[in-house]
Amino acid sequence: MRGPGRRGRGDAGKHGERACHGPCNPGEHVFLPGPGRFGGGRGPDPVLASIQMAKIGEVLIREGHLTQEGLEEALDWQVLYGGRLGTNLLELKLVEEGNLARALGKQLGAEVAWGELSVDPALVSAIPKHIADRQEMVPWKLEKRRLKVLCCEIKLSELDQLSYKTGRTCVPVIAPEFRIYQLLRANYQATRQMRALDFGVVPEEGRSKRRKRMEEKAKALEETPELIDESAFNEIYNQVVQGRSGAPAPSTPPASAQPPVALAVQQPAPPPEEEQIEALPDDAILGEVPADAIVTEPVQQAVAALRAEPEEPPLRKVTWDDVPAPPLPARDESPLDFKHALQALEGVSDRDAIAHIVLRASRSKAARAVLLQVQGGVALGWDGLGEGTESARQVAMPLSTDSAFSLVARTRSHYLGPLQRTPANIRFLATLGKKVPLSSLIFPVLHRGRVSYMLYLDNGHRQQAPTDVGEMLILSQRISQTVEALVDRKRKAVRG
Repeated sequence: MRGPGRRGRGDAGKHGERACHGPCNPGEHVFLPGPGRFGGGRGPDPVLASIQMAKIGEVLIREGHLTQEGLEEALDWQVLYGGRLGTNLLELKLVEEGNLARALGKQLGAEVAWGELSVDPALVSAIPKHIADRQEMVPWKLEKRRLKVLCCEIKLSELDQLSYKTGRTCVPVIAPEFRIYQLLRANYQATRQMRALDFGVVPEEGRSKRRKRMEEKAKALEETPELIDESAFNEIYNQVVQGRSGAPAPSTPPASAQPPVALAVQQPAPPPEEEQIEALPDDAILGEVPADAIVTEPVQQAVAALRAEPEEPPLRKVTWDDVPAPPLPARDESPLDFKHALQALEGVSDRDAIAHIVLRASRSKAARAVLLQVQGGVALGWDGLGEGTESARQVAMPLSTDSAFSLVARTRSHYLGPLQRTPANIRFLATLGKKVPLSSLIFPVLHRGRVSYMLYLDNGHRQQAPTDVGEMLILSQRISQTVEALVDRKRKAVRG
């Protein structure tokens, strides 16, 4: 058995990492030492039991990439906006993506990848859409007669089934969650919750303490703007929906319209001294080059053939007729009255349950309800009930432009009235089916003084939105209290 530190073909690092060969996507991937079934005999089976596996936050703290304070901040963010802990760490700029990926590799004992990843189009059909969507696995590439599969976690039974179907050993390659989501959107048209991370926006809301320290250390540095304009947002939104990275490229500052200012003329630096080269005497005669020193074309071809990797045979056609798409899970969409909604919120243990209770309570007041989360100056669809809300997770609106939603975020008070014909309002209605309601009702849900969520209600294009806002205002306050209780519970669990 080879030890984890043994070098393979001269490309291993001093810690046993295998660097990627060339611009391997241009994403990056390495093999990290540690227990792993899929590392080609590099150790025992992976430890998959959660009680034995080190938590990713503990690994990052031990490696010196994260502080305890940063971990607690990311856990708070996770309660508010969901997703894996790593996604929230990246969103808050608490760790670098490469460091997170390496920590995941050490945690699971598997190969890892990060950065902009692309998939071989010929391999996409190896996993049908409903399986890729449900298991969050994406076939990446063929290498040494093995099929590498990008995933967020190692699922042994699914990988074994895929190996049987394809006739190749399937090797899991762990990648950050948001990279897997990008690939699922691009290759399988999957719908996933959008995040501020997808738009390249750093949420400043949860970083007040670190922002103060940064200002003290570097007052001259200009902070990243929290809001982005409409045109930039539209471009980023289209990229996110197509599964590409939405991080905006740094823009060039506009040229100043002020008259030119005379600058002090700087004396040119003296030219460097010319390098002295010893000249050959006039009667010098060069001897003939030895025959074995001449590299002929056949020799070059032979060397290239030795260095070239053997061509991978194509993957055989995979059929999944025996694995039908599962039926959609049953979901209770019946209206919930105000009293029962308050009682249900008392026993809630996760954020998705909160959303479902709130939406059912909203259906007792209106025909359609959409819950949005606010991150980094962007309102992003979370969930919905009613006509057209199947596309609720495709909703994304910048709060830097005029809209009813930006007004609610700015004033932290509810809005009742028709939606004006602004680009953001039109985008919202187009995503939900293009029918313009007579009026709308939007509530803010505050967490520690800022708008973390918004609740949108309407009764369609034939009936006004509900005007009885008293119970909904009480419900929005109860939502805030329930979220705060979940945050406190998470903190106590982390601190032991």
